[in-house]
Amino acid sequence: MRASTIFSQLGLVSSTEVLSFFAASSQAQGAGSTLSDNGTAAGSVFITPTRDLAFALNVPSDSSKDLYFSLMMPTGVSWGAIGLGSDRMAGALVLLMYPSSSGENVTLSPRLSWGHSEPVHAPQVEVEALPGTGLDNGTYVFNGRCGNCRSWTNGAGSVNVASKAQNMLYATGESGNYLKSDAFDAPLKMHYNFGAFTLDMVHATGPGGVPAIDRSEDSALVATVQGLSKEGKKDIRALMHAIIMVLVFVGMYPFGVFVLRLGSWVRWHAVNQGLAFIGTIIGSSLGFAISGSYNRSKKFNSAHQVIGLLIFIFIFAQFTLGFLHHRTFKKTQQTTKMAPIHVWLGRVIVVMGIVNGFLGFPLAQASQYNYVLAGLILFLFPAMILILVTKKFIQKRWNKNKEASSEPSGYNMEPWRQPEAQAGYGNSSAASAGAQAPPGQNASLPSMSSYAPYQTQGARTGDLGIQQNAREYV
Repeated sequence: MRASTIFSQLGLVSSTEVLSFFAASSQAQGAGSTLSDNGTAAGSVFITPTRDLAFALNVPSDSSKDLYFSLMMPTGVSWGAIGLGSDRMAGALVLLMYPSSSGENVTLSPRLSWGHSEPVHAPQVEVEALPGTGLDNGTYVFNGRCGNCRSWTNGAGSVNVASKAQNMLYATGESGNYLKSDAFDAPLKMHYNFGAFTLDMVHATGPGGVPAIDRSEDSALVATVQGLSKEGKKDIRALMHAIIMVLVFVGMYPFGVFVLRLGSWVRWHAVNQGLAFIGTIIGSSLGFAISGSYNRSKKFNSAHQVIGLLIFIFIFAQFTLGFLHHRTFKKTQQTTKMAPIHVWLGRVIVVMGIVNGFLGFPLAQASQYNYVLAGLILFLFPAMILILVTKKFIQKRWNKNKEASSEPSGYNMEPWRQPEAQAGYGNSSAASAGAQAPPGQNASLPSMSSYAPYQTQGARTGDLGIQQNAREYV
């Protein structure tokens, strides 16, 4: 459970002393309102199972249009909402509260929900803030009167004030203070906790005024019944979209270039980039799907979405260029005009993908992850560059040492093995025949050329030069 209770979070209740938690501020009355004999307006009260949102409703018996209500949540919750008239999002009138831009007050945004997506601000709904609204001892409080909350969208949605089990729903955002705004259309992240309940409208009917909420630690629901309750909800599609795209553009595409430069491993380059290409299609599809869930992305006009669409098109062109270039190269063993285009387009795609990542996290109301993205880039890219530079340095030294070892060094013990001596293996036979034998030469010995059975037929005309007398070596 994300939070044990509102009471323990704020530390306002001890075991020996029961303090009033949802205080006198919730009992502040609007002008002209009528109270019961005990000074408290009638009302039905609902508190979420996680104790991170409280809601009370009053149906004034002397008005056919007004509804009085009180909403409360602790400062550790990003936003809280109550949906009137339905146990599903579609068709509900949502009373959404979140901290003001200063954090010292609260903003109440009436919104209409058309499905399982972010509700849209409804300026036609008239909500008036009443005394007691604001930040009260670590709790955001909104006391209000709604002038047309009994029916909306020309009667398509409504609450039945005669019902003893009127369907309602609730939702709260993640812990944290990512949302602080005075705007009525401030962007939201998906709800973290949500559920449904029924509210006894008959019990809530009576003298008009802001209903009180019991702030004691053991406070219970009043004329409400808990229904569906879910905790720990996250937008898995958005999460997977972010993970896949970071993996592809920070990891796989650069790694594909790295293996090609490191060892000219063309096959591994193709396999890696092919898998990255598939990952891009999956990640982009998730991005397209979640765009319709949030007001800020429904029109598909944000910088992140426009750049993402361009990258998606470029990657198809890049894959086609790489395939055609490789097929032509295998036939001709020569580079093509497509090669430099393929190389530079790949570099542009990687840079655009990284930049788009930095634009995507703020769009998702998760700017803090830009630091994680920057950390990955600052670690992986220098590491790959360092390895390539080290490999180039070692290869250069190796080639230099190899060239030095192949150069002649002074006196050669076997001059006949030089390339220029291989053709005739020394002096020609004619020169050998015309030369005078040195004194002491045994003329009965056959020519040295006859001892070269390893020579080819065309090379047996040569010998190893003038025959030497053994005594000359003494």
